Amino acid sequence: MRKLFLAAAVSPLLILPGVAPADTSLGIRGGTLGGGVELAHAFGPRTGVRLNVDAFNRTQSRTEDNIQYDAKLKLQTASLSADWFPFANNFRITAGAVANGNKLTLNGQPTGGTFTINGTPYPTNQVSSLSASVDFNKTVPYFGLGYGRPINGGLSLTFDLGVVFQGSPKSHIDVTCGSGANAALCAQIKSDAAAEQSRLDDSLHNFKYYPVISLGLAYTF
Repeated sequence: MRKLFLAAAVSPLLILPGVAPADTSLGIRGGTLGGGVELAHAFGPRTGVRLNVDAFNRTQSRTEDNIQYDAKLKLQTASLSADWFPFANNFRITAGAVANGNKLTLNGQPTGGTFTINGTPYPTNQVSSLSASVDFNKTVPYFGLGYGRPINGGLSLTFDLGVVFQGSPKSHIDVTCGSGANAALCAQIKSDAAAEQSRLDDSLHNFKYYPVISLGLAYTF
């Protein structure tokens, strides 16, 4: 599917009047958005356009408040950006839009026989499961600086340094009451989970700007 997608993206560039194949490059890159591919085209000495697709998955476990969290981080983005080369060389200024599929999920299991939610310990017969997720805005702007353009044939290095303005991430904590919790206790458990979620949202405000650093290798054809 990726090969078909890239072929579909390259074909229009090759048939446009005045567009030379030597102004188009295909490359790979890696950085804070994960690893991915990049398709770039230069319309002249000062303007160009790029399409990037990046992805990365990581799982990790950590224990906090007697709860072992199995965390899964999924980075998945696609971006379309315009490049401006103010000095008609490899230095570029970039602005564009990012389709943001990044997500963090956590599943919690107690290590000491209790779940601690909002500072209150609950036995495992009162809480059967605890999970959380963090989502981000789906379409976000990007601005940055970079190096590299598809003008000269052959292999070349590419570099990007910028920021994705993803807004404040939004969390969701889901708790399922166990058989040992009556209606009143279950309501209290869910209230504590809501308070925990509110505190988590406050702590996530610092992550509304996501730094982008990437280094790549491109081939111009």
